[in-house]
Amino acid sequence: MPRPRRSLLRALVATVGTALVAALPLVAPRPPAAVAAATASESAPTAGYWLAGGDGSVYPFGAAGDLGSLQGTGLAHPVAGMTPTPSGDGYWLVGSDGGIFSFGDAAFYGSTGALRLNQPIVGMASTQSGKGYWFVAADGGIFSFGDAAFYGSTGGLKLNKPIVGMAASPTGQGYWFVASDGGIFSFGDGSFYGSAGALKLNKPIVGMAPTPTGKGYWFVASDGGIFSFGDAAFYGSTGATPLNRPIVGMAASPSGKGYWFVASDGGIFNFGDAAFLGSAGGRPLPAGVVVMSGVLRAVPGGSTAGTDTTATTADPSPTTAPISGPTTTTTRRGPSDEAFQIGLVGDTGYTPSDSSRFDKVLAQMNRFPLAFVVHDGDFKNPTTACADATFEAVKAQFDTSKAPFVYTPGDNEWMDCNNVAVNPNESPMDSVERLQALRALFFAQDQSLGVNPMPLTTQRQAGYPENARWSKEGVVFATINAPGPGDDISNQDESGPRRVANLAWLQTAFDQAQSTDAPAVMIIWQADPWFSTPGHDFSATWKYLVEALKERTAEFKKPVVLVHGDSHIFRIDNPFDDPNTPTVELPNFTRVETHALAGDAANWVRATVDPLDPLVFTFTTAHAS
Repeated sequence: MPRPRRSLLRALVATVGTALVAALPLVAPRPPAAVAAATASESAPTAGYWLAGGDGSVYPFGAAGDLGSLQGTGLAHPVAGMTPTPSGDGYWLVGSDGGIFSFGDAAFYGSTGALRLNQPIVGMASTQSGKGYWFVAADGGIFSFGDAAFYGSTGGLKLNKPIVGMAASPTGQGYWFVASDGGIFSFGDGSFYGSAGALKLNKPIVGMAPTPTGKGYWFVASDGGIFSFGDAAFYGSTGATPLNRPIVGMAASPSGKGYWFVASDGGIFNFGDAAFLGSAGGRPLPAGVVVMSGVLRAVPGGSTAGTDTTATTADPSPTTAPISGPTTTTTRRGPSDEAFQIGLVGDTGYTPSDSSRFDKVLAQMNRFPLAFVVHDGDFKNPTTACADATFEAVKAQFDTSKAPFVYTPGDNEWMDCNNVAVNPNESPMDSVERLQALRALFFAQDQSLGVNPMPLTTQRQAGYPENARWSKEGVVFATINAPGPGDDISNQDESGPRRVANLAWLQTAFDQAQSTDAPAVMIIWQADPWFSTPGHDFSATWKYLVEALKERTAEFKKPVVLVHGDSHIFRIDNPFDDPNTPTVELPNFTRVETHALAGDAANWVRATVDPLDPLVFTFTTAHAS
């Protein structure tokens, strides 16, 4: 029978449908003993929160005003998210179809209520100005309205588990999504501080909240287990407490030194300095609570503090099987082994419009705090002239990258320069001479390209300065000059020695990884070694590298990723794995083929590398508009 597939990709396509948010529980009164309680301050509260039910009922507490609700209106689609305006004098509710409902000073900026969605909306967040908002769907598709800018989505990726919530960064120039397995996806200036995606959870994640600084966040599971990252401290959880109803959302206190959870019956659990301001527990509700949102009001006679809001949603009827033992509480370890992000691109500049799109990709990457960018080859059309002027223009383009930019050659810019048969070059030139020209221009020094180059270890002494190696937080990276699909096999004088050097370079990369106990290895070359056409199977050409890669990956046992381009099909998979066999072969291996060509030229892969995560690598598609 078919077996579950495992991949180093953090996320697989969401299989939830509208029923995910429609299956709202009927709520029975909660015994008073099970409701978290505290004595509210006798002075007027300055903090507050709203709870929202699936039917659009809104329950305000503390300084959160009663600004209206949808109770009794008979919604066609249940409420799936909520977020307040920065003033705290209004809020929006969003339905699972993307229909928007505004109250108080919350203005209407648009909705997806008239669109046919691939997956239901599961959360929302507002911009810093309150003049726009985002919706996120269960597949990570993002919908932006008003002054809410698009910073990226996972709508084009296959996710392991569905997205269940989102939060905006304090600046409003980025956001995070969280999946039910604890996988985190960060965009814009929403930085990555860690995830629970590699942990086996007792219960699914149902919501998240960022700290006021934006330098950390919490996740909460449906059993009230808390997971803290960055500067988000742990203040307590209900992970070991039997609950009448599942937790469905959370919000941070104004100071960030506490938080609240809400259960689907409206019970509130408060921790740290988050005061208990009331709950909807213990009363009959027309529909289960699905989300909570926090607000901070102006202190009488004082200054107005910033608003702290979080919109989260969850499947109110979690079905994840429990494991033995209590819910794990995770806190990021010290300053070493920090997670970082990198950009992966390739197959660019085939046409002038493609080159313009790549300029936009570079501009967008420059807005991210990337540790480096790697281009896996092919920066021109195979039929256009391999002229020096083209090479120089491309290098100048690469050098606009603020992050160190590492490039490995593709076939189009040297091996195909002498083509006179299939796809003949418009101005044939000697391919070996063109390779030497690339080396002289792009690989003149043992360092990357870009505004801020980084040092590289290269194979220059053997005559192959394009083969590079470096490490970041212990993870080993290496590039290899392996042009697809044929590796210049017909020219043995060129390819023979280079192939020997390539194999030695691959082995050296793994030798370094093993000797340093590296968390992971990433190899980047241009060719798709599994590529075939009806008339030709090129796999034999690449047997020399693939067999060594397979053997060393098996010995290494920790994550290994091969990044390549060539065949122009974006994918993240494991070609070594046969779905017809009962076990996964090389479960620690992942292949990433980067985006390519006109229909995909504005996309790039943003990889998060977390040495403390057992899977190390998480991949997200970013789109430069």
